[in-house]
Amino acid sequence: MKILIISDSHGNHDLVRRAIGREAPIDMLIHAGDVEGDLERILGDRREYEIRAVAGNMDWSDSLEDELCIEVPGHTIYVTHGHRLGVYSGTKRLVERAKAVGADIAVYGHIHMPDYGKEDGVMVINPGSIAKPRQEGWRKSYVVMTIGEDGAVDVKLKYLPKRPFF
Repeated sequence: MKILIISDSHGNHDLVRRAIGREAPIDMLIHAGDVEGDLERILGDRREYEIRAVAGNMDWSDSLEDELCIEVPGHTIYVTHGHRLGVYSGTKRLVERAKAVGADIAVYGHIHMPDYGKEDGVMVINPGSIAKPRQEGWRKSYVVMTIGEDGAVDVKLKYLPKRPFF
């Protein structure tokens, strides 16, 4: 199973499409909030992958939940934007919430900086921002997570290439 994880696109839907195009085919797109638009409408109904998205602090649509639990082969993924869990101050509350809902993988956004690691038995993933990065180098980032038939998880942080100005 191949999952594209993005966050903080802030209405820059062409960047979302570019990441999908670079990684296709995918089985699922997870958006960790601050979409600022309707992904289902933006990406159309001719796609062959599932879209799962949560609301960020800049999303005002009632159609997005604040958090999701997604069952994938051998794992449960907890997804939230992170602003309600104080992720600028660390991921302790995020990990506690993930464990409380039975998840072994936690995906979040909000800080616009990629992060990946394991904390208290939970794999923690932040894909950074695909539109407005804040880490050194200001590179637009996303994550590709692959889950093997044996349940093995592979996580790769990737960057959109810079476009020429002409």
